[in-house]
Amino acid sequence: MRAASVQRPASRLFRTSAALSAGQGTHIHRDSAGNSESTPWEWTPESLKKIDMYLARYPDTPQGKMSAIMPLLWVAQQQTDEAHATIKAKPSYDGAFAFDSPQGSGGWVPLAAMHAIADLLGCPRMAVYEVATFFTMYNRNQQGKFHIQLCATTPCMVCGAYDILASIEKHLGIKCGETTADGTFTLTEVECLGACVNAPMVQINDYFFEDLTPQSVVKLLDDLKAGNPVKIGPQNARVHSLGPLGRTSLKSPPKGPYCRDLSQIPAN
Repeated sequence: MRAASVQRPASRLFRTSAALSAGQGTHIHRDSAGNSESTPWEWTPESLKKIDMYLARYPDTPQGKMSAIMPLLWVAQQQTDEAHATIKAKPSYDGAFAFDSPQGSGGWVPLAAMHAIADLLGCPRMAVYEVATFFTMYNRNQQGKFHIQLCATTPCMVCGAYDILASIEKHLGIKCGETTADGTFTLTEVECLGACVNAPMVQINDYFFEDLTPQSVVKLLDDLKAGNPVKIGPQNARVHSLGPLGRTSLKSPPKGPYCRDLSQIPAN
């Protein structure tokens, strides 16, 4: 007997970014207000300290300096992230870690910053362009205050990522690749963020929000916009990535010998 075919929504069979669907390659730069060759760019004193730290790691040769392109692009992105409001994050459980300073994912790298990097390193501008356009960790257009990166890779997808996406799009009135008119939210669909067991999840600026439902993600967005404290990590009662049975192994500190503790290795 032939199995009956299963009808699936066309939107879930194939998805592409707004830029690609419009035939616009994401590697192409197009001047815009605040992002052109003539846009002013100045390194902050904090950024210059970071740059000195990174440059000290590489040989003081033309080729050696070019190795610093990646970290310097990230320094530029961190600098622009500092203009965004810091999320008022609170741990989802006792002992959880929450950093206060911007880490970079909510920022972006203007064309003028790329040119400043090339001038600083004494390398062709094209060398900086090649790195900035290859790695998706670099945002080359200004983001909203809150950059929502929604994971839709297989584990998140089968756990309802597209339901979360639909809720975000409906609530904010935007599609993937777009920013709200007030500049508060930018929505991006990304590949695996490494929190598969807590799917579905999103990364907003530098925080993970996991175990989402269509209802909880809407509340999360409203709290962020209102400036209310938000809980990072699982948005339900889960601790870390524990399963329904809780911790079933490693219930006490390991006795050793520990990694690289060579003194604990028997002589024989």
